[in-house]
Amino acid sequence: MPETRSARRAEIKMNKIESGDIPESLRFAARNVVSYGDTDIFPYPFETRLLQDNENEVVNFFKEVDKNVESAMNSYPPLNINCCSTVGYYGYRWATQIDPLWNVYFLGLVLSLSSKIERQRLPSDYVYSYRISLDGDRCSIYDLNVNWRRFQQDSLDACAESESIQNVVVCDIADFYTRIYHHRLENALHRIDEHKTTSKKIMSLAQNFSGTTSYGLPVGGAASRILSELVLDSVDRLLKVNNIKFKRFVDDYVLFCESKEAAHSALAFLSRKLMENEGLTLQKHKTNIMSKDEFVNVTKARLQGIDEDEGSPMRAKFMSLPIRYDPYSANADEQYEAVKESLKGFDLQGMLTSELQKSKIDQSFSRQLIRALSASSDNELSASFKVIANSLNDLYPIYTTIMQVAVSNWLRMDEDSKQNMREAVRSLIDNDSFMLKTDINVAYLIKLISKDRSAENEAILSQLYGKYPDSVLVRHLVTQVMTKWGVHYWLSDQKKAFPTMAARQRRIFIIASYFLGDEGHHWRQHNRKNFSDLELIYRDWAAARVTTQDLADAL
Repeated sequence: MPETRSARRAEIKMNKIESGDIPESLRFAARNVVSYGDTDIFPYPFETRLLQDNENEVVNFFKEVDKNVESAMNSYPPLNINCCSTVGYYGYRWATQIDPLWNVYFLGLVLSLSSKIERQRLPSDYVYSYRISLDGDRCSIYDLNVNWRRFQQDSLDACAESESIQNVVVCDIADFYTRIYHHRLENALHRIDEHKTTSKKIMSLAQNFSGTTSYGLPVGGAASRILSELVLDSVDRLLKVNNIKFKRFVDDYVLFCESKEAAHSALAFLSRKLMENEGLTLQKHKTNIMSKDEFVNVTKARLQGIDEDEGSPMRAKFMSLPIRYDPYSANADEQYEAVKESLKGFDLQGMLTSELQKSKIDQSFSRQLIRALSASSDNELSASFKVIANSLNDLYPIYTTIMQVAVSNWLRMDEDSKQNMREAVRSLIDNDSFMLKTDINVAYLIKLISKDRSAENEAILSQLYGKYPDSVLVRHLVTQVMTKWGVHYWLSDQKKAFPTMAARQRRIFIIASYFLGDEGHHWRQHNRKNFSDLELIYRDWAAARVTTQDLADAL
């Protein structure tokens, strides 16, 4: 990275974040997004590179926004992408990718209150989800040692340690993030924000993100995760003061009871308080009262990835591995070596083949298996993706995980494996597959296509651009790939549509203009008076990148 960009990084001052300093919280938020992405649902936006290069410019821009948020939202409103995301074989959920730069501001505001939010919550032996532990060096937000596996294991231990527990209630909240009531969230924020200044800004953004409704938080982002935990704190405390033993992870509750009658009473209490206080309901088909032994057996099986009466110790050991390898992280090499060492002795291809022989795959186990391929040998990676390419329909519930791993490890695959994946992708398009009925799935397909420039792939992308006229996500990504490839004829043809482009599309096209030579220069000169202050950040970033000839690498 050129010195002019790397020199802009400043030391994170954690004490300022603890005291609620907005600029410092914004800086932390920007680096968190660069390191970990903005959501766990959508592909990484190219703005992560912009944030890395022009951190000061973005922080300074939102310092000004912070002086008058309402005015800024009118001048350059957040442009969010909303679309369906698949869950399992038959389920769907509504997902939101917040406008990438506005997401930094939203997260920065929430982080400025995060220490107060964490102090408000019950301890981590009650609530296991998204415990705040800001790390200034890694710019990470959560304590990774308090997680879903510990929630499950501690629930097992609670049963083993108490003879009085005879029944266990398991349940989760229906449509949790999308049903959070703004008025209750606002009240909870006001209680921890003495002057209500930051909490009012957070609520202005939350209401903007949800449109005309008075409920719902964007699914998938760090800010929403933190805010949602604050919302449930009142119900958690009501359970505790009424002597109901429980543990919670996000929207999943486990209640420990001395009898079946006590279990029914505890379930009724939780249901009533969620509805009365938060307007939330429990999912009927996921609510169950189990005997202690039944709960222990089911939870052990879930922890070990055991399905259809399997009992493999090797499978259980594999599921216990902490596979967190991210090839784009700052310590990717150390992560890779650690995960690679832990995978010794596992036949990943064999386990994959065995999983595909079932009527339905175990989704948690299969997802862990696919992620592990990132740290496998090149031969095992290639051999496994030959199997995957022929089984995409059977692996549909973990389609996005497959595409993420394929994209990040494309250069490691042999040519036969790549060709199998190309043919599988082309088959999905040609057959108008059900797998491409959600924008997010199409987005990941585009990311894979982007790994190979060819006349055929240019035609495919152009076809997809025309097929999804209402999808900001699809059109944005197609334009990004065409820009990265420098497809002059296609980009030049899009110029006339600039005045009617969606705002996200306008930004990527401003960047695309730098691949049009003099034509792009004249176009920018002609349109510069129409660029907003936010669009100027994109323009200036592209102008700096193009001088070092690495603009395409950033897309």
